[in-house]
Amino acid sequence: MEQNKETERLLQEISKNVAMATQSLDVIIPMVDDEKFKEYLSKLNDQYNLILSEAKMLADAIDVDLKMISKIEEAELWTAIKMKTMFDKSTRKFAQMIFLGTNMGIPNLIVAICDNKNATNESIVLAKKLKELEETSDETLKMYLCQ
Repeated sequence: MEQNKETERLLQEISKNVAMATQSLDVIIPMVDDEKFKEYLSKLNDQYNLILSEAKMLADAIDVDLKMISKIEEAELWTAIKMKTMFDKSTRKFAQMIFLGTNMGIPNLIVAICDNKNATNESIVLAKKLKELEETSDETLKMYLCQ
């Protein structure tokens, strides 16, 4: 029973992290002019969606519904992105925004992994996979911060 609770908590954190990332990318990608950067962000979005699919399968296996971000949170995110890019739609600005987002998500994942050590191995592996995706993304985004 404890394992299912910890697995659920870990999967909910993965879901929340990925939902924020994909919602942000869905707003940002259409605004990006740099085709190479846009292609990178689209591939990143695809990787996030694959992780979400895996999380949903693991959640279904233990009969858990993953919570996605609410319509209000989605609207707030959209508004925040539009406000932050109103006067600056540079590749650097978008890279900085995404970088800051992943740097909020990474510590949350680390804490969730540490706090849910009894979760299923598959869910722990998936959380670590997401953390590695975000850490790798940060390294790529650093290059765009210098443009």
